[in-house]
Order: sequence, then structure tokens, then C-alpha cells
Amino acid sequence: MTSSTPLIGEAKLRAFVSQLFMARGMHAQDAAAVARVLVWADLRGGDTHGVSRIPHYFGMIDKGAMDPQAVPETRVDFGAVFALDAHKAAGPVAMMQALEQAQTRARAFGIGLGLVGGATHSGAIGCYAEAAARNGFAAIIFAAGPPLMAYHGARVASVSTAPVAIAVPGGPDGAILLDMASSLVSNGRLKNARRDKEILPLGWALDAEGKPATEAVKAEVLLPMGGPKGAGLALMSECITSLLAGAPILSAMLGPNGKRAHGQNATIILIDVARLREADDYASDIDALVEVMKGLPRVEGVDELRLPGERGARAAVLHAQGGIPVSPKVWAELVALAQAHQITVPETGL
Repeated sequence: MTSSTPLIGEAKLRAFVSQLFMARGMHAQDAAAVARVLVWADLRGGDTHGVSRIPHYFGMIDKGAMDPQAVPETRVDFGAVFALDAHKAAGPVAMMQALEQAQTRARAFGIGLGLVGGATHSGAIGCYAEAAARNGFAAIIFAAGPPLMAYHGARVASVSTAPVAIAVPGGPDGAILLDMASSLVSNGRLKNARRDKEILPLGWALDAEGKPATEAVKAEVLLPMGGPKGAGLALMSECITSLLAGAPILSAMLGPNGKRAHGQNATIILIDVARLREADDYASDIDALVEVMKGLPRVEGVDELRLPGERGARAAVLHAQGGIPVSPKVWAELVALAQAHQITVPETGL
């Protein structure tokens, strides 16, 4: 962050993002859902999944890949289990609807399992998992999308980065959250590296010829975390999301007659902790686990052992107090979009 980096208050940035999407035809409630998810990522320092995605989302609307007025439809309804057809809705719109349904069913049955098919980019899926955890649920969320990462041993994009988020209630910040992709780095991180023309470490990506890429502008294909482990996780994520939802992505795109198209699917699994344990007892066990992990002997040079999501939680506190930093390049893009849609650009600051 430099002295010229704009700092925007969370509420102000959310309102601005909502206005941008309403200008593209979204209903106010849907625009607010998209703004909530994008700004959540920036608040926690995850700018790869934050407001920098807005020009990409607008591009999907222009191409017809995202329908700003789509209404997700429940097509399977069986007790604790349900499935939504998103009809090309913005990912956060479909995911928030699925999250609400999963919570309602988990309260009724102890567990709620929802599938989302035919959506667009979901944003940071940790947002949904954390929200569920703060409401007393243990959450597991998988997402699958177009091939962006090489399957282990392949030299072409063959599987999605298959994000997974796992969250539980408790801990020092109210929720412990693991939010990760199966690639070594996220596609959003690679996009930012291309934008800034960075030099990449070996092992991040391949170029168009399938050779290791160190120049971000030449990087085309992400590589899996842990080789066959990350690749296997991505393949199985397609099986328990896209295929269960009846919306195959990889085989449809990689087959002999396949063509490139955007689409994302997800599986949400919520467990009502109170159906299995007294909530206070579970919280006590979480606290005891945290204390043990924090007190482990550390490797030389490591001053603290952090929990999953702890760095983001600390960033959220800092940015809530002082404003969310937005890259000058990203802010310039948003200002241009606002001007094109005759939207007043908010003053920077809180």
C-alpha cells in the first residue's frame, strides 16, 4: 500500500458497489449480496476476490454469461437436501440464497446439504462459510468452475482451482475459517500478477506451451498445490459439485466438441453444532484446542502460530477502523465504470 492508495470505509464501498450493479439491472437486494461478498474479501485483505472483480463481472453481463436479473430456482427439495438452478445468476446471489436454505434445513434436520448449479463466479466462498459459523454451524463448502489449472502431469488447463472453505464457530474471532484453492496460488492472484507484470516463482504456472512460466504476462495455466494431491482434490470437487448438480463443466469443456464457457457450481454442507453438542461445551473445546496449538514449540524465526483465517480477521479489524485499501488501478477502473453509468463516485475515506 502506498500513500496514494485510496482508503474507503466498508459501508461506503458496499453502497458504491451496490449502485454499480443496480445500474446494470440488478435488483437492490441482489446487488447488495454481490457487494457484501466482494467487499468482505477486500476487508480481509483478499483483494484478488474483491472489488477488482467488478470489471470482469460487467464483462460477463455484456457477454450474456451472467444474467443480472436471474432468479435461482429450487429444483430438488428433499428434507435436508436441496438443489438450486442458478440460471446464470451472479454467484453471490445464488450462494446467499443457498446459504439461507441450508441454514433453515440444518436447524430443522441437524444438517443441510445444498447444491448450486449454473451460477457464475461465487466470489470468496469463505464469506459464506464464516457467516454460517457465526450462526452456530460447522460449514464445508466446495466450488468448481472452468479449467484453469493443470491436472498433475498435464500441460494444459484441465481442472478448476476448486476452492474449499471450512469454518466452525468459536475461537478468538468468533469463527475459525480455512479458505483455500487447490492451486498453489489463486487465479485472482495470478490475474493481479499479470496486471502488475510481476516475475513469478517457479512452480506457480505454465505458459501457453506447457513450460514453466516466470513472467506473469506469459502465465496461462495454474499448477496444483501438492502436485497430485491438489489435482486430485480438484477432480473430486467436480464430482461432488458439478456432477451431483447435473451441470458438468470439465467434461463438457474438455471433450472433443467442447467449447469455452463460464460457469460455476457449489456444494454447501452445514451441520448444526447444537444438535450434537452443547454449544458452550463445543466452544470450550475449541478454546482448549486453540490454546494448545498456539502454545506449540515454534521453528526458529517464527514469532507466532496463527490459526486458519487469523491473518484475514486481523486485517478486517484494521480496515474497519482505517478504511479498506483499493489499488489505484482498480479504483480508476471503478471510477470509469461509475462515470459511464452516471453514478456519483464516493469521496475516499471513512
